[in-house]
Amino acid sequence: MRTLLTFVLVALTLVACKDKPTDPIPLVEKLKVTVQPTYGSIDLQLDSTYITPQGHAIQFTDLKFYVSEIGNGTTLLCRTALFDYRTSGTDLFNKEGKHGEYSTMGGNVGIGTAYNHADPTVYDVTDPLNIQVANDMYWTWGAGYIFLKIEARVDTIPDGIANYNHFVTFHVGSDAILQPFQFSGLSWTDLGNAQYHLPLKLDMLKFLDNGVQAFDLTTEFTSHSHVGEEAISLKVMQNFKDAIGLY
Repeated sequence: MRTLLTFVLVALTLVACKDKPTDPIPLVEKLKVTVQPTYGSIDLQLDSTYITPQGHAIQFTDLKFYVSEIGNGTTLLCRTALFDYRTSGTDLFNKEGKHGEYSTMGGNVGIGTAYNHADPTVYDVTDPLNIQVANDMYWTWGAGYIFLKIEARVDTIPDGIANYNHFVTFHVGSDAILQPFQFSGLSWTDLGNAQYHLPLKLDMLKFLDNGVQAFDLTTEFTSHSHVGEEAISLKVMQNFKDAIGLY
């Protein structure tokens, strides 16, 4: 009798548990930001040939940059992100956050002073500022991080012969040329499963000529932010910031 009663109680308990509704686990929103390099109206591919505003054939061979302190002015969404077009494609960052809180978003191209001169070996191995992750985006001789790296080869002689022997090397970064930016009226694309996407673009044609200042790559083609290169380093950063927009 006791065995039968125990069986009945267990059975009732199982039925009760089975019928009890369970609360759904809320999904945590993930906000993905990408940057598509373009050349005017077309998507840019590394090592492909384009024509500069001065009429020279150009092939971009490397495109990397840091952004930092990305947020809405109140809440920080992403402390630091490293864009590497050749290695990681268009990915910039993917962070937890509520897309409704980021109709406005701003930050910096480059890295603020507090992090720019910190010890790069103390960061987690997955952190963009970790010395191994930063790799060639860090100046080991003490100047801090390279904010922006653009490399290209140019054919400056219009003789019909493809000879890309003129090299463009912009490796710039210093506290004085940090460039703040801000976007407003943002509309995040719902990808489903609490994933939201914000596509940005980087127009390298606009980088070469933003309507206010233009590069003549025959004479302005290199900077490592050394003493005496302040003006061209600032110009690189200003034009680069202006070239970033909504896609």
